Amino acid sequence: MWDNREFRVKIEDNVMREYEKVMLSSGECSMFMPMGFMSEDDGELVCYDCSGFAPLSSYRIERTEDALYLLERTMIILNRAVEYLITPSRITLTTDTVFYNKETGEIKIAYVPMTQEGVNLRKNIVLFIGQLKAEIRDGKGNYLREVAKYVYHHNYFFKDIINKIGLFQRELYQQQTTQQDRQGA
Repeated sequence: MWDNREFRVKIEDNVMREYEKVMLSSGECSMFMPMGFMSEDDGELVCYDCSGFAPLSSYRIERTEDALYLLERTMIILNRAVEYLITPSRITLTTDTVFYNKETGEIKIAYVPMTQEGVNLRKNIVLFIGQLKAEIRDGKGNYLREVAKYVYHHNYFFKDIINKIGLFQRELYQQQTTQQDRQGA
């Protein structure tokens, strides 16, 4: 996968649809990493142009507000993916496939088609949230747990999930502002 500033994945033949290859290699879909394909005997090697980006797994995400920001941006990408005929449930979401540019705050996804049977979109999102929550050190991981419960136990649209994350971000900000005001007084 991620090695020496390059991201490569080997996939079996016919795992990616032809229109996905065309769309994702064209660069038209700016929220996904541009891809190139090389045929091999037992499948294809997919190479991603990660210029300026690194996978989330290479960062330490210790603050809940940072994790919520990254999660919100990722949900926005999933919501917009259908505009490019990319099915969100086929996108593998992990801290290895979601990339971040620290200078711009931009998020992009390296599209790796989901190959596991029995993993649906909700489980995929909840597992991703669990990966983000694993490094939280500020004692406010309950917000991520609540988002995971919201996603897992209900069938909401992406906009509803994004709004819920926004609500939690505002709550966190309000708590911090109140706490700073008390310390300053």
